[in-house]
Amino acid sequence: MNSADAGMNASVSPKPMGVFERFIGVFTSPAATMRDIAAHPTWIPPMIIAVLVALVFSIFSQDLILERQRTEVRKRNPEITEQQLAVMEKMTKISTPIMAVVMTPIIYLLIGGVLLFTGNVLLGGEAKFKTLFATASWSGVISVLSTLINAPVMKARGVLESATSLAFLLPPEDNQTPLYFLLSQIDLFTLWWVAVLGFGFAAAYRLTTRKSMTVLFIWWAALAAVGFGFKMMFR
Repeated sequence: MNSADAGMNASVSPKPMGVFERFIGVFTSPAATMRDIAAHPTWIPPMIIAVLVALVFSIFSQDLILERQRTEVRKRNPEITEQQLAVMEKMTKISTPIMAVVMTPIIYLLIGGVLLFTGNVLLGGEAKFKTLFATASWSGVISVLSTLINAPVMKARGVLESATSLAFLLPPEDNQTPLYFLLSQIDLFTLWWVAVLGFGFAAAYRLTTRKSMTVLFIWWAALAAVGFGFKMMFR
């Protein structure tokens, strides 16, 4: 092999992973998979899966959603009539699947935006939104698995609460307490998702894994604190 051929081969980038390889790799080798996603960003396959799972979950758990709505509405307005509740529930049956389809991509767009702001503005790096959006979308595969595991458990327990968080240790009737909210933030799949997102953030900005994880978990803690603040204000 002459020097020209060697230089040409060295400049050829590795072949990107296939869709199935990426789905498996997010679970088995997240660091390498996220590096591949950052180098060759795509987002359509995981987004389709995320939207479909969100849609199915909204229909599958509709009775639990309606029961929670009924309980919360009666708590705020004890004088509400059954006829008014029936109208609200009819609207919820229509709006919940629509919101699942619409809000799922919006949520990932927002996550991508937060990552872009953090990396480009706060840390002074350079990355494209497409890269961060792809990173967010593929990390969502963890959330999809969480939904698939939690949905039948929620149905069996009759409560719309994750079975993989520390809140599982408390009785369902405590679901409006500050302690319950705090424990619900410490969820196995949430922590796993943040970690995978951290690998993606590191790949996008060529950061060390330690620095990237620190940044992402600070964001997670900050958002949990904000959520707790709102919970205390409107309890």
